[in-house]
This record gives sequence, C-alpha cells and structure tokens, in this order.
Amino acid sequence: GYVLGVEDTPRFVKAFRRDWLPVVGGRYPAPDGDVEARSPSDVMTALLHDPERMVLPELAGHPAHLHIDLLPAWQGQGYGRELIRTLLGALRGKGVCGVHLSMLTANTGARAFYDRVGFHEIAVPGADADDVTYLGRRTTP
Repeated sequence: GYVLGVEDTPRFVKAFRRDWLPVVGGRYPAPDGDVEARSPSDVMTALLHDPERMVLPELAGHPAHLHIDLLPAWQGQGYGRELIRTLLGALRGKGVCGVHLSMLTANTGARAFYDRVGFHEIAVPGADADDVTYLGRRTTP
C-alpha cells in the first residue's frame, strides 16, 4: 500500500499543468465526444487533462490533499491508520494546517475508515454527492 500527498494543492495543480501534463498528454490525449458514452479509461484520461478541478474554494482551509491505497489483505490491521498518522505528521512539520481528499461516495468501507481517523465531510456545492464525497481534517492530533 501507499499514502502520498501534497502540501499545497493549488501549487501542485500549476506544476502538474506546467511540468507533467506536457510529458504524458500526448500519450493520453483528451477524449472528445459524448460524455455519457465514455469508457472508464476515457473518464480517467479526461480527469488527467483537468487538474484545475482539484482547486475548490471550499477546500482552501485544507490546502493539502492525499491519496491512500492498501491491498485488501493489508486492510483492517492498522497499516492505513499508521500511514495517515505519518503523513499528518509530515504535513504538520511543514506548517500545513489541514488536508482533504475526495472519494467515491459508494465506497462505504473507506468512508468508515476515514471517519475513524478523524476526517469529516466538507460540503462542496455542485459536487454530485451520489458520486464523490470530499473529506478533510486538521493535521493536529
């Protein structure tokens, strides 16, 4: 498994657009056509080309963002909690006050985990709560 994060999402988005997207954008061109007819791969490729979607005013109080993933065999053993604790400590050491994430609302197991490690829901108008939920927490214990 892994946890990764950035301390400043708006700065990350600018660097992503400037430095990373030119490298991979040609290999994964933005799909065109009917949004409803897109494959899951097309949806992910479209997200690649829209990093600015990550900068939302409602998330400004939680400037860092994270991604975490553990293989099922490693879940429920405290590894996820330890990964989150380690990332929060690193962010806190850099003076970052809060972190956020987005998750598929249907992933109720992940939501229960995030609730247990202190995350709370952040209301984002216009976000389709049926699909995506935003969560955040302070970096202090």
